[in-house]
Amino acid sequence: MFTAKAIDKEMHGLQNAQAGPEAKEYNLLRADEEYRNGNMEHSIYYQVRALFQNSDARLITEAQQLENWSPTVEEILAAASAKEKEDYKSNAFFRNILKYNQKYELEHKKSKAKTKELSLDKLDFLEEIQEPVMGFASIASVCRQLPQEWCVLQLCKSFNPATTCSTYYEIAGSKGDIYLSLLQHCRSPELGPICLRFDDSALVDIFKRYGTLVERFKRVVTVDPTAVKTSQQKSKYWNELNAYSGDLQVLIDDLKRVFAPYNFLFLGKRYHCTSLKQTMKQAWASVDELCAKLNWSNQQRILLSQAVLHANRFDNAEQQAVSLELANYKTTEAQQALQLLKLWSSNWATLQQEQPLAEKRFPLLLVVDERLDHMHWEQLMPLQECTRLKSLHSLWRLYKCHKAQVQHGYYTVRIERHGMSIINPESDLVNSGRRMRSFLEYWLPHWEHMFETKPTEQLLTDQAFKADCFVYAGHGSSLQYVSSRVIYRNRIKGVVFLFGCDSTRVMSSGLYSPLYGAHDYYHGALCPTVVGTLMPALDGNMDNVATNLLSRWIAPANGKVTPWTQIDRVPWVSQGTIKALKGVTQTVDQVTDYQVGSLCSILAGIQQGKVEPKIYNYCVYVSRGLPAWNLAVEQLPFSNN
Repeated sequence: MFTAKAIDKEMHGLQNAQAGPEAKEYNLLRADEEYRNGNMEHSIYYQVRALFQNSDARLITEAQQLENWSPTVEEILAAASAKEKEDYKSNAFFRNILKYNQKYELEHKKSKAKTKELSLDKLDFLEEIQEPVMGFASIASVCRQLPQEWCVLQLCKSFNPATTCSTYYEIAGSKGDIYLSLLQHCRSPELGPICLRFDDSALVDIFKRYGTLVERFKRVVTVDPTAVKTSQQKSKYWNELNAYSGDLQVLIDDLKRVFAPYNFLFLGKRYHCTSLKQTMKQAWASVDELCAKLNWSNQQRILLSQAVLHANRFDNAEQQAVSLELANYKTTEAQQALQLLKLWSSNWATLQQEQPLAEKRFPLLLVVDERLDHMHWEQLMPLQECTRLKSLHSLWRLYKCHKAQVQHGYYTVRIERHGMSIINPESDLVNSGRRMRSFLEYWLPHWEHMFETKPTEQLLTDQAFKADCFVYAGHGSSLQYVSSRVIYRNRIKGVVFLFGCDSTRVMSSGLYSPLYGAHDYYHGALCPTVVGTLMPALDGNMDNVATNLLSRWIAPANGKVTPWTQIDRVPWVSQGTIKALKGVTQTVDQVTDYQVGSLCSILAGIQQGKVEPKIYNYCVYVSRGLPAWNLAVEQLPFSNN
């Protein structure tokens, strides 16, 4: 009979794609076993390994291999025979081959140098590792090299043998527990990663309801407009949509209750300010003193530190619940933890009055298992800036590739003139196309736009993928106009917005296959940030979100225009006509706080319902990749010292 060690040895070196779904399930099984045996660090290793589908490497390495396989002119001539060399001199066809290669070398010299530099370190930092101890050490090493401003959380669904070869919908709705790993937290790197397991019985019903959520929404909103004319028919439509909205809110509230009172783990680190460093030292000293006195574990120390860091975000009931949970319901210990939380709640409130910057939080980087990606994790703490990643490996690669542009935890860009949009390419979203066109011609007339025209693959690769910012608004995600392979064989330099139904929803392409979304292919092409949707949304409301988001993050061509939030929506929605609300005279130049540098901050506002009031219209928008900051509209509020 095979032992676990023998199976590990057999599985070593096999890609998940080669071994089939059993490879991922095996790693999840080992994660379960190790967690139950008290080996939390080993469990984290197997979870991280399970979330990286080695088939992802194809998306990432194929373009590099193609670049490296392209011979130089020098290499071509060195390998040529005497007759071939003569042909290269006298034959026009062969001369053109050399000319093309010379041109290609000049155009790709810089990117090729970067590619070789990036490929020095292997993408799969666990590839050569068989022992969980070494694997955990490698994970901790990777996390130590990430920006200190980041908190990195990983969500992973537990092993379920019944769904190993099931379809996506069966997997999404199947029962299971959730592992929440704090790979990088407020006490890193002093204290290493930890893991919590949530096995609430309510998860069974939550997974089941989430498994049918999208299809139910489609059934409600997919109606023939010609068949909905009477007041009774319209009333029925809105009643069904309101009922769906209510059920969605209940579902998200149930998800929050499963993680309570640990929802505070979904908050990031505080912004830097003058006295924050010293204050943090005092906070950790008080935590360490109490933990030493009560003989608490490192895990309790980390969790209490995280709670203390955000103590003024709790009400009295939440403070008591957190204290009891951390003290394992030992009343005396819980009372001491509660006193510490109340003390630091007051201390933080005082600091925030003196230095308002301390109230803000750096982005949370959320590594989400593909089987949990359809869930609304941003809603657990909607005020928190957040961005999603497929795996720690994906985060590591994007960070390494764009490290030079990452400052204080943000991927910094300067988006001004070099942008492109493709709007309503099928020409069948008449109202939506009119609204988006009027906005873009009003706000960004200096960009290159394509309205009601289907793009070719060459146009996308030659223009859209080379822009500083690419905006797509239409059906789906743009994959109907460019193959996934063409995307990940390219190098995409800009931030990408995909405003379409399910634009970044992960889906399966077969009976069992890894789940991919459009963003995975863009990230394969080194695109730093993709904004898209988790599920379908109504086009009029999506247009409102899209224009609000773009207008607040990208500067207009002319600062004398009216801020977009002060535009009269009624004529714009119905006719695409743009005019200011009655009495509004201020321009963007005159409003100091209209535009925001942090893209995730604007998305957090959307997640709070500040742009669209109905939950099904605002909970679907997510950032994927690195948290982006546009320096063209706002400078980072931190000192470089």
